[in-house]
Amino acid sequence: MRTVLAVDLGGTKTAVGIVDSYGRILAKTSAPTPLGDPGAAVALIAGLARDLADGGARPEAAGLALPGLVERRSGILRSSPSSGWKDVPFTAMVAKALGLETRSDNDVRACAWAESRFGSGLGLDSFFWMTVSTGVGGAVYAKGAILEGASAMAGEIGHLVVNPGGERCGCGNQGCLEAEAAGPAWRRKALRLLDSGISAGIPGGGFLATARREAIDARLIAEGARAGDAICQAVVAEASTMLARGLAAVYNILDPEAVVLGGGVAGALDLILPIVAALLPGLTVSPGTRRTRLGPSALGYDAALVGAAALALFPEEKEEA
Repeated sequence: MRTVLAVDLGGTKTAVGIVDSYGRILAKTSAPTPLGDPGAAVALIAGLARDLADGGARPEAAGLALPGLVERRSGILRSSPSSGWKDVPFTAMVAKALGLETRSDNDVRACAWAESRFGSGLGLDSFFWMTVSTGVGGAVYAKGAILEGASAMAGEIGHLVVNPGGERCGCGNQGCLEAEAAGPAWRRKALRLLDSGISAGIPGGGFLATARREAIDARLIAEGARAGDAICQAVVAEASTMLARGLAAVYNILDPEAVVLGGGVAGALDLILPIVAALLPGLTVSPGTRRTRLGPSALGYDAALVGAAALALFPEEKEEA
């Protein structure tokens, strides 16, 4: 049985694990991500890897799931919004620190690669992976490969404009799917409703009013929606409508066998999917003949870590594709 070292370098947390050739995480550890000097992040990864090695793990290679724009073949992290890093040869730095052959890719594409090998995309000819978390990202899997595009930006559904003139996005545009439906958007919409005083006239509107303001996030809003709070339900409905608009573009343009949803906000799929399913027929062409399946990741919150492992476990297949 082969084992590899997997690294999920997140904006707030870095996870390092030992993963076998069946996609099973045998051991895992994590620590806060240092966002200053890239060298500090490399040192952290090496230290966490040593901790796992002390437990007897002896991986044969390493894989990195990196945030931002990654040039996969060179392993250069071209830009990372969470850290501000630009043109960092991060993969080579990690390989030198670990003494292991190391492969890397963007974290969203790594998630899609993991699903193709071990998750909801196993056995499918095509699917679209969509992360809904602090941001919104996407990746296209087709015929054994992750579609990269001419500038390694294929699948960037988070910056599809779904609400012209809407919320300002970090990319500079207005009304991007990320600005309208990611976790921070849920919080922003809820606070706006609370601050406008609408809750006084909506039955059940006191759920968020009794919560600590700093604690209001997508998870709490989903909890309130399940409890019948009308403001929370309004936020879920608005965000889900925007997601339906984004997914309709995926359906119409790509016609994949499946759309696989992951990320933190995907924890509210019990609320989101019924709304999206009701809206999609009115947003897509020939809805009655579509065979696209919509559902959650089979790998859950570990998709990026398992994806990093898959980069190391199956590099030849990905390169050939």
